Amino acid sequence: MIEQMMTDSGGTRLTVTWEDGGQSHLSAETLRVNARDAWTKREIIDTGTVTLAPGLTITGIHPVGGYGVNLWFSDGHDKAIFPFVYLRELSDTHDN
Repeated sequence: MIEQMMTDSGGTRLTVTWEDGGQSHLSAETLRVNARDAWTKREIIDTGTVTLAPGLTITGIHPVGGYGVNLWFSDGHDKAIFPFVYLRELSDTHDN
């Protein structure tokens, strides 16, 4: 499903190259706000939004089996797992 995944030099954007040759570009902010982990969901329930740290970046990309990646962010958040299918969904509406 994914051929290659990398961040730009500053970690502000994730670029995904899909096996079909398409490319998606997702900002660190978009990914952080759309994380589906318990910490992020709880923050949305409690405050209605996700608070983003100034200058937020992606600091790590870690494979999770053959179905997704765990992204780490400069605000210390490291619990978000993004299945490849979900990344594709996000890229359909948030590609930037």
